[in-house]
Amino acid sequence: MTEDIRDDLAYVKALAEEGRDTPLVGGVYYVLWGGLVALASLVVYVQALDLVDAGAFGWYAPWIAVFVIGWIGSMALGRRTSAKPGAATLGNRTAGAVWFAVGVFMTGFWLTLMVVHDNFEFVGVPPNFLFSLMFPIGFGVYGVAFYATATAGRLSWLKWSAVAAWICSAIALSLMATAHQFLVGAIGSIVCIVLPGLIMMRSEPSEVV
Repeated sequence: MTEDIRDDLAYVKALAEEGRDTPLVGGVYYVLWGGLVALASLVVYVQALDLVDAGAFGWYAPWIAVFVIGWIGSMALGRRTSAKPGAATLGNRTAGAVWFAVGVFMTGFWLTLMVVHDNFEFVGVPPNFLFSLMFPIGFGVYGVAFYATATAGRLSWLKWSAVAAWICSAIALSLMATAHQFLVGAIGSIVCIVLPGLIMMRSEPSEVV
């Protein structure tokens, strides 16, 4: 048995004696990714309104930055997060696995769209239109992940983030191929991802059990 696992068992035992559940320790990832997506969405929104020049890379540059900075930041934060008390508990490992899967799926989906987005003009689908699916699908997947996280971490309030994400998914779907979809993406990312992340960070244990 490793030292980290022994520490986590001692920490969980102390929480159990106090009648409390093990806090989730992944809030910083929500703030990182939610903040990046919100910022990129706002940048693309003002570009779509022709308020600023999109530049040589058009609308692609902000999203490339999201995935590059997001994954590098996640890897940099990984060691620090895994060292927090309770990080090795089932709830935290389940939540971490769910959100890692979400990140892999959304990254893979976006990269696939980069290749195939203009392959369907023969059936009347305009180039770049399929990128409008990112927010409806993204918020839908976020909702599933939030619901699973809420169950794993016994955080009933987090289920409201799932509901909010599903509402954002429906709104984004209704605004496909419009500039306002990016505004929904920005607001939804802050409300559904960043705010829950900040709340979770406030509840995290200190570095020492």
